[in-house]
Amino acid sequence: MTPEEWVGLAIVCALGAMSPGPSLAFVLRNTINGGRRRGLTTAVGHGIGIGVYAFAFVAVLSGILVSFPSVEKGLRWMGVILLLLFGGLMLISKQNGEEESQDSLGENAFLAGFSIAFFNPKIAAWMVAVYSQFVQANATLATKFGMGILAFGIDAGWYAIVAVFFGGSIAKHLQSKSEMIDRLVGALLIGFGFYLAFW
Repeated sequence: MTPEEWVGLAIVCALGAMSPGPSLAFVLRNTINGGRRRGLTTAVGHGIGIGVYAFAFVAVLSGILVSFPSVEKGLRWMGVILLLLFGGLMLISKQNGEEESQDSLGENAFLAGFSIAFFNPKIAAWMVAVYSQFVQANATLATKFGMGILAFGIDAGWYAIVAVFFGGSIAKHLQSKSEMIDRLVGALLIGFGFYLAFW
């Protein structure tokens, strides 16, 4: 991958991490209820879940491209369509304030953070949308690890910032602006999707 491609991947990963949703609400709840340490533990667990998911997806996808090189263009267009779809849904979405229940995992912040990332079916669609634009059939093991580590670092880093700085009234303010943030991120994703379509 070129430096420009790494930057592009990092930007899209950051947009995905920053988008308000169940993960953000859960990290905030753990921080408010259990303090910064619990929030940070949740953030690290969530980041590892995303990183493992990303590495596994990249490894499988590169293997598919080696065996079936003709599907590369189709996968890239599928990714572009999903990016546009995600962006469009975020533009029209309305937050209802509900959180996904993870009470059964509430006592283990790390496991809860990992589970809400790794077992979220939306993450699979997100991986197809994003990583299909960057994965190559000849990707080295170092590149695959790098893509997983990048996903982990950005995700865990963002939620660690949330846990440390966005407690209390700041958290409530952030959640109250979730529709506006969603629309901004949605517009950026649509723009990135069109850029990839004509890149």
